[in-house]
Amino acid sequence: MIDLGPLSWMVQVGAAFAIAFFAQSVFSSRGRHGRTVIRAMIPVVVLTLLGAAWLPHPIAGILIGYFGSRAFGHWGEARSGLLAAALSAAALMALGASWLMFPLFFMALGWLASGGPSRGRRRVRAPKVEDKPAELPAQAGGTPVQVAAPAVGEGPLAPYLADGRVPAQARAQLVALNLRTQEALALLKDQGLEGTEGFFVARAIREEYAPEAVQAYLKLPRSLADTGVIQDGKTGAALLTEQLELLLDGVQEIIAGSLQSGGQALLTHGRFLRERFAKVEQDLRVPVMVPVADKVK
Repeated sequence: MIDLGPLSWMVQVGAAFAIAFFAQSVFSSRGRHGRTVIRAMIPVVVLTLLGAAWLPHPIAGILIGYFGSRAFGHWGEARSGLLAAALSAAALMALGASWLMFPLFFMALGWLASGGPSRGRRRVRAPKVEDKPAELPAQAGGTPVQVAAPAVGEGPLAPYLADGRVPAQARAQLVALNLRTQEALALLKDQGLEGTEGFFVARAIREEYAPEAVQAYLKLPRSLADTGVIQDGKTGAALLTEQLELLLDGVQEIIAGSLQSGGQALLTHGRFLRERFAKVEQDLRVPVMVPVADKVK
């Protein structure tokens, strides 16, 4: 230990700030990276050597919480951080917190008993939809009509729905895009509007715009795709979800337009029916016969 004499109180104050800095660093989104843990550990070592002999003990307690939160989740994502934390634990034990080996030993046993390395394997499954087709209620004793449910795992967006590199929010948006574009194309086709701009835009969103957005995201470095700022404080993941949201809004406008088009046709047909059957009703109306006696009176 280095004795700084009258300035030792500054070391004690700095040690308090080092505890806050260490906790904030390791439990942040960047805490899964080894360089973040090492950077937070440097002032701890320096201040301990300068006279804050008590400092390794609270840092060791924080480190136990870090191991518990990172190792028992998807530990593969924080592998470098956990390795740096293990080196930090060795340094803390050398600086005086030798008791740290006992909780870490039992945590390691619990980690191995709960699956160990296999806990880091991300299992991603394609989104499921019900295989049972939807049924329309029977009308006037007829047989219920079955309509096949749209298949989420098919089409040009299907490969990205099961890709673990794509953020969960973006995968949910892709599922919605897959269903909405399929719905929009089917509606426009049924209305005979296959040659319209809306049809081509919906198909382009499904086959070009959405896949290209995901492909651009997947080209980013994996370690920085969700944390590195690209523009206006937004990460690659944030930009991807923003672009997919714009595409969802575009598809929804196309569906709303097809609703107006189909609704207009329905209203026109309704006016025709009213004019047609109102005239028939008037022609078939039976005149009321007045008795002759009543006429004489």
